[in-house]
Amino acid sequence: MAASSLFLRCDISPKEATVFDPHRGRGGAVGLKRSGRWRSPKAAVIPNFHIPMRSFEVKNRTCAEDIKKLRLITAIKTPYLPDGRFDLEAYDAMMHMQIKNGAEGIIVGGTTGEGQLMSWDEHIMLIGHTVNCFGGSIKVIGNTGSNSTREAIHASEQGFAVGMHAALHINPYYGKTSLKGLITHFEAILPMGPTIIYNVPSRTGQDIPPPVILHTISHSANMAGIKECVGNDRVKEYTERGISVWSGNDNECHDARWDCGATGVISVTSNLVPGLMHKLMFHGKNASLDSKLSTLIKWLFQPDQPNPIGVNTALAQLGVIRPVFRRPYVPLPLSSRMEFVNIVKELGRENFVGDKDVQILDDDDFILV
Repeated sequence: MAASSLFLRCDISPKEATVFDPHRGRGGAVGLKRSGRWRSPKAAVIPNFHIPMRSFEVKNRTCAEDIKKLRLITAIKTPYLPDGRFDLEAYDAMMHMQIKNGAEGIIVGGTTGEGQLMSWDEHIMLIGHTVNCFGGSIKVIGNTGSNSTREAIHASEQGFAVGMHAALHINPYYGKTSLKGLITHFEAILPMGPTIIYNVPSRTGQDIPPPVILHTISHSANMAGIKECVGNDRVKEYTERGISVWSGNDNECHDARWDCGATGVISVTSNLVPGLMHKLMFHGKNASLDSKLSTLIKWLFQPDQPNPIGVNTALAQLGVIRPVFRRPYVPLPLSSRMEFVNIVKELGRENFVGDKDVQILDDDDFILV
């Protein structure tokens, strides 16, 4: 039999194909009728393309209402070994510092934690490690967002399976989508578990407008709130409607908390001075402390040096992490590294994490992997 005769024609049904005789030539099938398209056997058809991988056991899970109470959430930095793997020893030490200084929640693998440079295996492993070691002392929020809805669902399932308390989800970036697409993206994700929506148009290229939140996904029981980076006018618009908001801008978080009703902040700066950020979020209005921190915050978020470049450089200078960078990130220039030493002296070394003297590192001290 010729090789071509081993393949069934795609325009006939399986039942009709059983009487098709390739040796009889064109039109040689008995009673052959064209059906227009081939249909797979019913046994192979799965009505729902995705069957949720869920467990209803309690584990370390919490409800959205518990997440809404968190005032200081640190977007934790991920440290590396010289070969580029995670430095879990340094990571654990950083986690202890956060818990000791009053952080109530932690974002694992966010922008600051460089989740964008991780494989999903690394990502889920780090979430699981954080839960296993620290989940009883601090709420673990895994960044399982993606510009692919299917990928975000799968990552969230895995994150909740290893015990994270909540998920952080960004809107689809680069390719972006329509407003209806935004809604369907979040509606597909929210059933997984408690979720914080992250709006940062400067990185995604697309704002999540209030109607998407107010009139649709805010009604989900798993909607914990929003990390909002657009500004305090937007923060106030949400809080006046009863929606929990965390400021995503450290330079605005004091006013967001005490003037605009924000629950608190998801902070980068608290990697360095968690005690001072705790005081800023817990102890009432403190314009003096807010002003005092402004120099450090401006240094961390220089216009031409996007986060997490600044916090990586600072932690290395403090001796808290090894001076290892995953590319494409590279350390701040020497002039900025010298400036940081002066900032530490002004704020007081005792307010920063770690117990080593701050130092000015040379270019050759840094390892790029």
